[in-house]
Amino acid sequence: MLKIFFFLLFGGASAQYSLGSYNNGQSIFNTYAELMSGMTYVNQVSIPIQYYGTSIGVNEWRLTARLTQDFINDNNPAYAVAAEYAYLQYNSQSNSSSNASPVNVPLQAIALNKYSETTLIHSNVGLNPQLNRLFRYNLYIKGGNHLLACTNGMYKSAYEFRLYKITGQTQQLIGSFTSVMGDARFQINYAGNFGDQSVTLQNGAQQFNISYTTAADYLSERSAVINNALKIKTYNYQLAVQASGDFQSSLSPQILPLSVLKLDISVNQSYNGLQILTPVILSTTAQPIVYRNSSTPQDITFNLKFYIPANSIQAVPAGTYTTSVFFLIIPN
Repeated sequence: MLKIFFFLLFGGASAQYSLGSYNNGQSIFNTYAELMSGMTYVNQVSIPIQYYGTSIGVNEWRLTARLTQDFINDNNPAYAVAAEYAYLQYNSQSNSSSNASPVNVPLQAIALNKYSETTLIHSNVGLNPQLNRLFRYNLYIKGGNHLLACTNGMYKSAYEFRLYKITGQTQQLIGSFTSVMGDARFQINYAGNFGDQSVTLQNGAQQFNISYTTAADYLSERSAVINNALKIKTYNYQLAVQASGDFQSSLSPQILPLSVLKLDISVNQSYNGLQILTPVILSTTAQPIVYRNSSTPQDITFNLKFYIPANSIQAVPAGTYTTSVFFLIIPN
């Protein structure tokens, strides 16, 4: 456990505030379910605020937090998880100050980022002589497909905490502390991340467009096809597909149900141990579309066809209706 303090003096006065932090470990993602649901590490970071000396009248103040960078894989910097997937949630506080009043702290999880400060505490409990308070926070890492795209390893960032004195509409920085790299961290140790593996969309497959321009279009199947669109490299695996939700309009509250969309995939050559399970109707639940049983890693390229069968939808207001689709590797 590492504990570091940074001391900042103001205007030559004898008063000084110290602000710091120390970590208590990290979450470890071991399963597909954990990667998708996210994890909380209780009391991951503790923030001490101390002060001894002549009062400088800090009767209103706020404490802010920021991550200095995205979470970077310690051994492979090409893999990163955006700082915006991290949240701090208040757990508890200790008070050895002359002022015994507890500080009222928001209980909801507070999203962090690397671009701007986020307020953790805004209080009117004075920070005056004989100040010694400690605030403990849980670190929650939001789960989802962004974690499935990451290889195993420790993902590290650092905290920046700032303490401001508030007088009317004026804020004065009275304490600042940046932790060592890795004080904010989590670990991925997922059995599905073995060897050299990847899922890559190529040949313009980042976007598929299905167009309806005439009344006759609604009476026939409409589709979008890209050949050699998806490239997979791994060992034994399931390839699954999952969508974010119904089609949303850019111009109106109108939606189109996701269930109208189907996916079919194909290959241009035979591969040992490969089983294809399409066509499938898209849903928000991950559903396997390919199985492969082989101990030999191999690049496999798939053609993708997204389509809406004839008479599946009625005429709707003009606009662009969108959804997002994710392809996931799951171990057999």
